[in-house]
Amino acid sequence: MVALLSAVLGSAVGTAGTFALLGGNDDPVPVAEPVVRVDDDEERVAPRLEIQASDGLDRVAAVAETVLPTVVMIEVNGGGPAGAPGLSGNGSGVVYRSDGHIITNHHVISGADDVRIVFSDGSRADAEIVGSSPDNDLAVLKVEDTGDLTAIQIGDSSQVRVGELAVAVGSPFGLEGSVTAGVVSSLNRLIPVTGPGGQQFNLPNVIQTDAPINPGNSGGPLVAGDATLIGINSAILTQGGGGTNAGVGFAIPANVAVEVADQLIEQGFVRQAFLGVAGMNVNREIAERVGVDEGAIIEEVVAGTPAADAGLRAGDVIVGVDDEAIDAMDDLITEIFNLDVGDVVEITYIRDGQEETVEVTLAEKPSQTTE
Repeated sequence: MVALLSAVLGSAVGTAGTFALLGGNDDPVPVAEPVVRVDDDEERVAPRLEIQASDGLDRVAAVAETVLPTVVMIEVNGGGPAGAPGLSGNGSGVVYRSDGHIITNHHVISGADDVRIVFSDGSRADAEIVGSSPDNDLAVLKVEDTGDLTAIQIGDSSQVRVGELAVAVGSPFGLEGSVTAGVVSSLNRLIPVTGPGGQQFNLPNVIQTDAPINPGNSGGPLVAGDATLIGINSAILTQGGGGTNAGVGFAIPANVAVEVADQLIEQGFVRQAFLGVAGMNVNREIAERVGVDEGAIIEEVVAGTPAADAGLRAGDVIVGVDDEAIDAMDDLITEIFNLDVGDVVEITYIRDGQEETVEVTLAEKPSQTTE
């Protein structure tokens, strides 16, 4: 999963805009619940739809009808940090299991003392925070009185294609049950974002979409044309510091969300692979100095980490992880993100003009101290 890499990624934002996590306010608008199926194992799950090439806008309507019962608005209230005013607002979430487990973003519930769920029929219930992963910007909530709760059908985000239909459902600006549609614009983006506590972190492998998402959509589902979950809406690219949609939104892939949610439900925390370096992309100045055109140059090796134990040091330029080329810090972050605690990887790096390799056993990332 996520590694401590702290890449310098300002150039990825530049003058184009700022990657912002989505906030919101609260003004619920209840919507009606359509018919759903019940699986043999009594887990109530919304159906997977068959796709016809001629469906057009009717397809979006069918997706909305199927998915809306699985989407909730999340109202939060909290005391705020010491000396700071209390917080209140809203985000979105999606029913993961019909026993009451709900997936949302970490930043939606971070710092909250009270969390309430508003269901699609307008009913409300208190929720407890089962667990939260700041590094993945994901959290799991639980409501006890589930009634006829319906879980979303989970898709395979590894099979998502650029250009396919993408439908976002959530509560932008507190407008519960809002549906917007677009396409999958790109895959496997890495975006730098700032968390609720001001800490910088990266979200790798995210899905980019032009389906309009805005503050309050956080934690809501991005679904495919067959009404299956392909992502959890998390961030948008804003222009000039504004907080509204610019046609560039980002969702955490469903496969990542499911893995994280299962760990949070089972053990209350997420084990994440950890290398232990901070670095930046090789730019022209660095290339002239070290004689390498591409790669991730290490600026700091954290003491006592796998990188330190393997003998990596500041100034080394990582150019490969196993069989994958590392052309930039983004690549290194993504590669470590996709690995597990205990994996043994071969790091290829350049030191003093010579290519060298070393095996590194990835450790478990320590808990964040900035939250």
